[in-house]
Amino acid sequence: MTHTDAPATDPLAAHKACELHVHIGGCFSVHDLIELATPWYRDIDWSCFVDAFASAYGLRPDPVEWFDRAAAGELDLAETIRHHFVFTEADGPDFARFQAKFNLLIAIFRHQIRHVPGGEQEGPRRALEHHRLAGVRYVELRANYMRTDDDEGFLHFHRLNAEAVRDACSGGFEARYVPSLPRAAPGPAYDLLRSWLADDGQALQPWILGVDFCAVEEGFPPCAAADMLQRIHGDNDADPACALEILYHVGEIYFDKSLESAVRWCHEAADLGARRLGHCIALGLDPAAAATRRGGSHERETVTERRQQIDYDLAHRQGLEDAGVEVPAAALQTEREQLRSRDGDVLLHRPYDEHRFEQVRRRQTYALEQITRIGAVIESCPSSNMRLGNVPSPALHPVHRFIESDVDLVIGADDPGIFASPLRDEVDWVANTTHLTPKALAERLGDPLQHRLGRLREGVAQ
Repeated sequence: MTHTDAPATDPLAAHKACELHVHIGGCFSVHDLIELATPWYRDIDWSCFVDAFASAYGLRPDPVEWFDRAAAGELDLAETIRHHFVFTEADGPDFARFQAKFNLLIAIFRHQIRHVPGGEQEGPRRALEHHRLAGVRYVELRANYMRTDDDEGFLHFHRLNAEAVRDACSGGFEARYVPSLPRAAPGPAYDLLRSWLADDGQALQPWILGVDFCAVEEGFPPCAAADMLQRIHGDNDADPACALEILYHVGEIYFDKSLESAVRWCHEAADLGARRLGHCIALGLDPAAAATRRGGSHERETVTERRQQIDYDLAHRQGLEDAGVEVPAAALQTEREQLRSRDGDVLLHRPYDEHRFEQVRRRQTYALEQITRIGAVIESCPSSNMRLGNVPSPALHPVHRFIESDVDLVIGADDPGIFASPLRDEVDWVANTTHLTPKALAERLGDPLQHRLGRLREGVAQ
């Protein structure tokens, strides 16, 4: 039985038909890679994959040899590609390894785009068709242009994706597009996008509903993007017919800071006006389990992070204390003064004990309550979190904590190709691991379409 033939009585059918967190580049299967590369494998420049894989894994693969040996019947090409492309728990949590495997796809598609007639349209076309065939009826696709020094390429890339999304909307299938902005320099990219949408890209505005902040989050605190997000909100207020809502990946991979700071980042992103928050593992993973990962790295954070955490605690003192968090104001003010003259990059070491773990749990509760009050939505992606986010076990997955709270929540696949897990499997995974029945889970989640982008434009005369 195919997904589209599934019984209409499935209480989670609506959630398997509405994909709100997925990246175009993560939609391609092992079969796609083989099909796209086979005619050209001797001509493809594999260096970005080979170099990244060597750096991340200490091995230098030879894709040309794979295809040659497969043609001679000496190896199973599908299994070889799968081993070097599909990201599993054994690979993570390591974004460099994820990127190395992802670069296999990038190498193939770079050749498609540059040298194969019609190759530029092949990526978004396949991503959209995969969703249609899987029974998804509404999807918001995101994509990130890797270069930050190529304005023409940036606009060309996003125009092609938006056009593919527009052209795919038919027969009850609806899609929208969300360009990703580079965290390191979002301003110029945003200005370029806004200017284009107001001019040559105006006809595509109905299909471009937001902007996304994704990829590596470590080193890019939400507070550093505050001015950028404020500009976006200001532009939305000035021209609501062209409003771009904000999607923000946060609390996914955060080994560069304390657990308290990771929780704070999630709250800050919502407070800055992000409509939906990607992952937020830091809000739901039990701190005792989180702290054991990667050599206890959460015990160390920079002086800058500690200062910001102190400022946060003092600013939110009443709410934190109401949630049972201890906020010794005088001691924190003294510590802040002591840190004022220290180099912000110096690492501080603050070990955890059970008391501190319990305090982090209460901070998680407070942050979830605040995000619920603000009205931001958490996007939980189970397979991605288990593998890339280093969630230790299904029972510890943050989605269970989210379900127990009142926060608005949607389930997404993130990268269904590289994780080999489409949306329907992600939703079933949650249903099979939570204590709720499928019907009760569906009732807890509500209609996923209520969280789609576009609400800022609703009711605006066009």
